[in-house]
Parts: sequence; C-alpha cells; structure tokens
Amino acid sequence: MSFKILLKKDWKQVSILWLLLVFLGVIAFTVPVWSQMQYFDQELRNIQENPGEYADWIDGDSSDLSVQDFFNENNGTGYWIGDLQSLIPMGGVLFLFVIFGALMASVLIGAERNSQMSDFTMSLPFTRNQLYISKWLIGTVGIIVSSVLGGTLMIMMIRFSDYAFLMEGSTNRVIALVVLMMLSGISFFSAALWMGSFGGESISQVIWTFIALIFPIGLIALVQGSVYAFSQQYDSRYAFFDDLFQSTFLRVLSPFSNLANVDMYQYFTNQAEWQKFLAIAPWSALAFIALSFGLGIWMFNRAPQENNGRFFMFSNWLWLIHIIMVLCFAMLGGIILSAFSMQSGFALYIVGFLIGGFIAHLLAKRLLYRLNLKLKS
Repeated sequence: MSFKILLKKDWKQVSILWLLLVFLGVIAFTVPVWSQMQYFDQELRNIQENPGEYADWIDGDSSDLSVQDFFNENNGTGYWIGDLQSLIPMGGVLFLFVIFGALMASVLIGAERNSQMSDFTMSLPFTRNQLYISKWLIGTVGIIVSSVLGGTLMIMMIRFSDYAFLMEGSTNRVIALVVLMMLSGISFFSAALWMGSFGGESISQVIWTFIALIFPIGLIALVQGSVYAFSQQYDSRYAFFDDLFQSTFLRVLSPFSNLANVDMYQYFTNQAEWQKFLAIAPWSALAFIALSFGLGIWMFNRAPQENNGRFFMFSNWLWLIHIIMVLCFAMLGGIILSAFSMQSGFALYIVGFLIGGFIAHLLAKRLLYRLNLKLKS
C-alpha cells in the first residue's frame, strides 16, 4: 500500500486545523506589524501637530528632525518611538505554534486512541515508523507553510512601508529570526507528538506536552530555589545557575530556553550577538527536533496498545513518574515556605519539603493510578 494513502488519512484528520494554522499564522506575522506601524504613524502625527507637548522630551526643534531621528536611540533628540525589534511579532507567532502544535499532535495520536481508531490504524500494512513519520510530516509541513507565507508577507510589509529604513542592513537577521520561529514551532510539535507515546488519550497528551516543555527549565529553577533557600547566599551561586540557564546543553533540551537566550535588542544592534545566534540558536533547535523525533518514534514503537485510554501508557514506569512528581512538588513546597524567613530557611524548607512531598504523593496516587484505571474503563 502506498505511503501517500497514509498521508491522506492523516491529512483528513487535521485538514481543518492545518488550514487554520496557516491562516492564523499569516495573521500572526502580519497584523501586529500593521498595528505597530499604525502606532508609529500616530506618534509622528502627534509630534508634528503638537510640538509644544513634546518640548520637554525632545531636544531642539522637532520640525528640524527627520522621521529616522525618532527611531534612533543615539540621535540625541531625547525621544525614541521604536525600532525593528518592536515590529517583529515573535511572541504571538510562538504562542500560536505552541497551541496548534499541541492540538494537531493530540488529534493525530490522542484522538485516534480516544475513538479506538488506532487499533484500525495499527492493522494497516504499515510499520509503526511509517505511521509516526506520516503524522510528523503533516504537522511539520503546516508549520513550514505558515512560517514561509507569514514571514515573507511580514518582510514585504516592512520593506515597502515608510519604515523600510529600520530593516536596512538587517534583512538577513529578520529572515534568520523567521527561520528560528519556524524551527521552534516544529520543536513544539515534535515534542507534542512525542508525548503521544506517553498519554493514552488526547487530554493527557496535551498535559504531558506542557510538562515536557517546561520540565528542563523548571527542574533547574527548583534546584536553584532550593539551594538559595538553604544558604540565602545569592551572589556566590548566581553565576553558576546563570551559566547553566544559558548553556547550550539546556538550549538543546528546551525550546523555551533556546528562545529565552536570544537577546532581541542585542540581536539587531550587536554583531557579536548575531554571530552567537548563528552559532547556537538554529542548531540547538535542530538538535531538539532530532532528539524529540528520535525518542518519539522509538517510544511510539514500544507504546503498549492495550493501554489506550490510560492517562499514562507505560504502566511499568509509573513508579519513576511518581518519584519525580513527589521530588518536584517537595522542592516547590520547601521554596515557598522558606520564603517567609529572612534568615537561613533550612528548617522551614524541610517542613515545606515534607508537606509538598506528602501532597504530591497523594496527588500522584490519585492521578497516576486511580485516574489511570478510570480513564481506561
């Protein structure tokens, strides 16, 4: 049987979501740019029509200044409207990719398990590798099309606007940023599809996706908070954790860490930051995609089909998830309680650790064991 038939089957499942992703992607890339340029127009009109109201902020006569002068922080005018960074709608685009990545992945795997259609899919003359690759290709192509169309229109809007001067000499950097957003979107989707091997139905798959995306950063933040709670010495350990949060290792494990370490202001104004971006950011994103895709296809092959409908597919791993959950909540409880102490919070941290761990133990028993059986039934 042709692989195209498998692609058509998966396409039918997510065609509406796929088209909606492309449509909203174009909007997310372009509408905020148009709105920001409208804001620039309004600010310039206000300055031209009411120069007296801006006399306290603008050095000299505002009528002698060009439009470009108001977009250069170092022009000496004392008043700055915005820059190229303020035109790039990175936050909105990434939020869209996170939401639709999780939705498409949950429909492609989780919804199949909800409806028991996965039993039929597994009976088709395709290997599990082919089944997974088909789903991954459908979602990845949607993110690529959305990024290419939306990113191209965004660049054209800026290039042919009155504020094209903002992008002079920075076109390549804008294109590279669009590529990073696209790779980040694929990273989010790859992680969500990978979590389809953990969650036995669509809702649990979305929950595990959220956990997988925040876990690397969250775990280090909990360890950092625990160390501070014990010692109350922030300066001596700040450099260690700061280096850890900025490390390439963490950027490979977490798309959020990779994005957080891109300094948008320095990115457009500092050549060293631009070189650093080229050397790390896109490669970290590609490494995460390869890692999540590889682990996803490996676990998809080993996911026990009889556990469809459970909150967690791998019943023999529940003890490990239980321990991790208890430790994380225990550290969180210790950090929260020790925050009430101005001095060393050792005693309060221990109390909070025990309380948080006990609550997490009760929650884990309910969520991982009883709910797991209930969802299956």
